[in-house]
Amino acid sequence: MAKEVQAVAEETGLIAQAQAEYEAIRAQIAEHYQQARELRNQADKLKQSGRTDAQVMTKVNQLLDQAERLTSLADQLDDHARLEAIRQMNDLEIEASVLKEKIAYNGNMLARQQTELEEVKEEAATMIRRAEEEMKETARCLAIQTKRLAELER
Repeated sequence: MAKEVQAVAEETGLIAQAQAEYEAIRAQIAEHYQQARELRNQADKLKQSGRTDAQVMTKVNQLLDQAERLTSLADQLDDHARLEAIRQMNDLEIEASVLKEKIAYNGNMLARQQTELEEVKEEAATMIRRAEEEMKETARCLAIQTKRLAELER
């Protein structure tokens, strides 16, 4: 039972770890989206500056490309990593729940077995007392019969 308690404690730790990983993924996704917005804002500011030379247009395209890559990366994380983290948390929570049920069952079973053991010990003690009493009675009868035989044989 101690092993199962430890297993539940470890599972709880794994669940908390999985939740922390999930939150980290969510923060990373939000950060990627935020960076993409900032890059688009920079591109818009450059467009609005009125400059139309090739260097500015190249910079605008680079900023928009970077923003698109960050958005794509965030979308990929959102689709796969986040769903995987949620699946892992669900699996761990199910496993922890099963272990908790087993611990409760085994705890009840242990309590019942302890009660049964005490009852059996009490029955055994009663049987020993009875056997000792029967032996005393047999010894008493033997002593009386031995005495009577000695009287008869004299």
